[in-house]
Amino acid sequence: MANREDKEELIKWVLDKCFQKYFEMALQANASHLPSMTSRWSDTPGDSGGFHSSTESAAIKRASATEWIEAFHSNLECLPELHRKLIQIKYLSKSSDGKYLNDDFVYAELSLSRSVYYRLKKDALYWLGLQLADDSIIRSEY
Repeated sequence: MANREDKEELIKWVLDKCFQKYFEMALQANASHLPSMTSRWSDTPGDSGGFHSSTESAAIKRASATEWIEAFHSNLECLPELHRKLIQIKYLSKSSDGKYLNDDFVYAELSLSRSVYYRLKKDALYWLGLQLADDSIIRSEY
């Protein structure tokens, strides 16, 4: 069993890094931005990774973001249903002003008492953190 500091650190990582990354990746995965169609010439060779046109780079970035989102949801699906619902409502949905939904709204939506909700929220974040920390796709972005 992890000690209290490790649990708090993992929860903090999920809250500060993973959810931020989730919304960044969701934007990239759903981006309809088209790269420039203007050709560029250069006297210097490209990096050793090979040449990628802006179209290829955009497609690679989008595919990588989609893979990350799928990995996140796959890990989320491993959690018990109530934990999963709590995270989906509280952290993967935002109000019209771009903020997370209010805790009072979430625990009422889930028909939970306030004390049970806060205990469950902490557990859900910890268990999600354990899942995400073990996923190589998720870890590769940090």
